[in-house]
Parts: sequence; structure tokens; C-alpha cells
Amino acid sequence: MGSRKYFFFDYDGTLAVPRTRSIPQSALEALDELRAQGHFIALATGRLQVNAVDYIDSAGITNIVADGGYSVTLNGELKWMEGLPLAPVKKCLHILEDQGIPWAVSTTNELVRYSPREDFAEIAGDYYVPTEYDPNLRIDDLNCIYKAYIPCSIKDEDMVFATGALDEVPHVRYDSDTIFIEPMDKQRGIKRMMNLLNAPYEDVVVFGDGFNDVSMFIPEWTSIAMGNARQVLKERANFVTTNCDDDGIMNACKHYGWIRG
Repeated sequence: MGSRKYFFFDYDGTLAVPRTRSIPQSALEALDELRAQGHFIALATGRLQVNAVDYIDSAGITNIVADGGYSVTLNGELKWMEGLPLAPVKKCLHILEDQGIPWAVSTTNELVRYSPREDFAEIAGDYYVPTEYDPNLRIDDLNCIYKAYIPCSIKDEDMVFATGALDEVPHVRYDSDTIFIEPMDKQRGIKRMMNLLNAPYEDVVVFGDGFNDVSMFIPEWTSIAMGNARQVLKERANFVTTNCDDDGIMNACKHYGWIRG
């Protein structure tokens, strides 16, 4: 075996079939073979840390960069986690509130979001995380925000953008119902993990497919885009593999010789 590699896999659309918890058997076999070869395996996800731990349990992964790069879990132990910069997020929420646009926030490392709007759950639905109504929730009292949520259809998003609320905050859309305000700097968490391990950045290998993976597709290490990836990732990637549900991870690992072909 050559030098030890440090693999960081996005979850939805990379390890798992999009919007499911189904990891293809070939991907699980690839992870097992990489471990057997002595490589380091980690998740790199935008999901909240507690959510990521739950989702990746079936794959036996205990090293996690979560929160879009704002938390690091090593061998199952949370080493570091911080929220979004408060000033721009609070400014965003004030604009939304002034315009009568619903919002909710996750303020703890728990699968719950809070909103001062009693009708938020009805408007947004709870497919991602349950909502709790808090009539006393005040923007200026918030001292930690991990994520914020704006229920908004694609056809209505121009109205939200026109308010300027999103001008200074990282945001992404995963579906047709909600805009997420969340960290999108996975390379930050990966570098923090590598520093903890005292390992060189050049030995990192990242796999991704979505817009929130762009930050970790950098020249300092090897970047692999799934066949189902956004075009911007394919343009930045060192290699484009097949779709996640078409042996994409296994095929990339064989291409580079990390797994025997």
C-alpha cells in the first residue's frame, strides 16, 4: 500500500442514494476494503452533528465533519463545534421578520428547530426536523445559531432574495420547500480534523455531489465528483466517477488503485 489516505465522503447523493438512508452494497464494501488497507474514513456533511451521527451509524463511520465544516467528531467523540457567525444571521432574521416571512432556527445540537410563528410547522412541514413553537423567541436574545430555515417554494424565492436577507449568509436549497441557512465550508472542518491527526492535507481524498461540497473541492488534495454531481464539482474534480447508485465510490477507488480491481 502507498501512503495512508484520509477519505471524506459527503452523505446524501454520494454515500447514500439521494434523500434516502440507503447506502449501496458496493459502497459499503469499498469502505470495508479501504479500512482493511489502513486508510482513514470520515463523513463530511452539512447535517447537524447529532443528525450525522444517527445517519452514518449503519456504515460504522465514527469520524465526522458535520455542520458544513463547523464541527469535528473523532472516533465518536465531539472535538469541536461552533455556530454560524451571529451578526449576519441575526440581520437576516430581522429582515425576514420585518417582511412577515416565517423563519426557524436550530440553537442546540438536537433534532429540533424553534420558531416564534405558531403556524411555522404547518407552513414548512417536519420532513427534516420537528418544529417547536416558542412565543418568547427573540432574535436579539439568540447566542448560538447552528442553522436557520425559511419555508419557501422555488417560485417564491425571488421574493426572498429581493429583501436582501440572504445577501450576507451562506444558504442552500436541498428541495423545493425550504431554504437552509447553514455553514458551507467543509474544507474548514476537514483541515481541523487533519490538524488533530497531524496528517498532511495532500493525503486527503474528498467525494461529493452537491453545491455544499464546493468548498472542499480544492487543489490541496484529491477531489472526486460523483456521476450525479453538480457540474461545478465536475469541473473542479480530479476525477469524475459513476453515479452513487452505480458503484461510483467503488469505481473511483479501483481507478486510483486504493482497492484492488
